[in-house]
Amino acid sequence: MNLGQNIKEIHFFIAGAAKSGISAAKILKKNGAHVFITEENKISDNLKIELDNLKIPYEENGHSFEKLKSQCDILILSPGIPLNKDISIFCKKNSIPIVSEIEFASWFMNSKSISVGITGTNGKSTTVNYLSQLFSNTKYHSKACGNIGISVSQTLLEHPNTNLFSIEFSSYQLETTYSIRPMCTSLLNLQNDHLGRYENMDEYLKAKWRLVLLTDDLGITIIDKNIMNHVIKLGLSLPKSRIILIDEIKNTIENKVNEKKYTDFIYEKIENGKTLPNAIYQELKDLNFDEVMLRSQFEYAYAKYNDNGSININLNLKNSTKNWIIENPCLPGKHNMMNILCASIIANYLGVPDIHILKQWEENSSLYKHLPHRLEKISLKWNLYLDNNLKTKNILIINDSKATNVESTLVALHSFQNPIRLLIGGEPKGDDYSPIGELINNNLIKIYPFGKASSIIQEHLKNYNNKIAESSPNMLAAANLALNDATDNEIILLSPACSSFDEFKNFEHRGDVFREWALSHLKDN
Repeated sequence: MNLGQNIKEIHFFIAGAAKSGISAAKILKKNGAHVFITEENKISDNLKIELDNLKIPYEENGHSFEKLKSQCDILILSPGIPLNKDISIFCKKNSIPIVSEIEFASWFMNSKSISVGITGTNGKSTTVNYLSQLFSNTKYHSKACGNIGISVSQTLLEHPNTNLFSIEFSSYQLETTYSIRPMCTSLLNLQNDHLGRYENMDEYLKAKWRLVLLTDDLGITIIDKNIMNHVIKLGLSLPKSRIILIDEIKNTIENKVNEKKYTDFIYEKIENGKTLPNAIYQELKDLNFDEVMLRSQFEYAYAKYNDNGSININLNLKNSTKNWIIENPCLPGKHNMMNILCASIIANYLGVPDIHILKQWEENSSLYKHLPHRLEKISLKWNLYLDNNLKTKNILIINDSKATNVESTLVALHSFQNPIRLLIGGEPKGDDYSPIGELINNNLIKIYPFGKASSIIQEHLKNYNNKIAESSPNMLAAANLALNDATDNEIILLSPACSSFDEFKNFEHRGDVFREWALSHLKDN
């Protein structure tokens, strides 16, 4: 969107006085627009001083709907405010346009800059963080932003020379994002999450699919093969961009697509980027989409995780075929394989040399900066810790506070070989915790439930009572129990499989408190 000189005539309201909203307000003020911040809660005294100095008007402790109706031309919605909030509902009823902070910020990007968009249930933050570092020492000045904790508006203000924006999109942000055209996008995965907001998984997928449809026609979109299968069954529109399907291992896709079992009419419909008519689809609904797609419709990329921790990558793309092996990936675990594959495809597409990509992934030669709260090793290594009885334990403590669903916790448990004592709990999200119990006979030796979800966890895992500790009222109580029980060469893993709001502001706050607790027990602290 090109606002041109008209921006000075537009009255913007910003819902939410968090970092992203403040950064958006600063951009508007800098460009001479009318801006007003409306905050549902109290604004801190320090922030009030900053806004007063910037001459940005605001209100707190609620929204003035009459002012909104009479003065607001566009409402910029902060990431944490859903469309079912009163202010959003009011704007929709009164035909006031609502845009996400990402949509707004995209209007101020340099026309020559490139954006990359990543979404999915898990791995979004890790992948955009990978990407921003993959482009180091290249022609790109790349920054990770969006739902990762640094808004696009903040990036525009603090890093004006950025010419490649690696953006994490949440489903919430995508609901009010319309005009940004990322050159590369990816829908990494989809798990049972956020169903408190969406009626079912189909609706959740449709929200995520918006990013794919925003992809620049000349760009690429990278989609998990299993998701694409479901997309076809739902009859969703396909983008005009190149579509690259990713899969865990090389399978029989390419053989299947050569089997012309169906009429040219069906092939033609899909070859032109259209979905099957319902009548035809009903006859084919039980088929895998691989059986009704032409080879030219998709490109393919595969990754294989080896027993020694190395990763094989195979790219079968339109213009090239590549086979890489990453001996020592900078992040361990099978779960990072698809994140690495996705980031590698994007870097390759944007012209980063193979040798640079591979070097960045190698643990021994990479300067990769890991994100906190995502399988974060406290003190970066195995270390000596003192329990509450002053007994010394040579253990590894892992902060995986970002794991807010069972799927993420299962991924964490599969990432390590040593015996694990698992801290799990918080605000329940309706997950079934029983799959976690199935790992007890592997390297999971004891589970320490805590918080509001503890009774639910106990119920779901009642068949493993001898491996479940008594419920703890809070996270640190559970952590102390685990530390007292731990012996040498074990791992204490915080991977809660729950949200944090029963005890903390957010998962970052939870992870910070856990890290401080762990560091306080270091023997040489």
